Amino acid sequence: MYHDKVKRCLKCEKIIRDEELHKIVMYVVDEKFTEHHYEHVECPDKFTV
Repeated sequence: MYHDKVKRCLKCEKIIRDEELHKIVMYVVDEKFTEHHYEHVECPDKFTV
């Protein structure tokens, strides 16, 4: 399955490349799922050790 849509991190708004670790985020509003969003597992500028 190939997606043309560019994945952008919800937190830092940077483009997420396929090889970067990321997660899909969905919210439930009025018992219905919203459109899914993407987030880095750790945003590149905010890595913690």
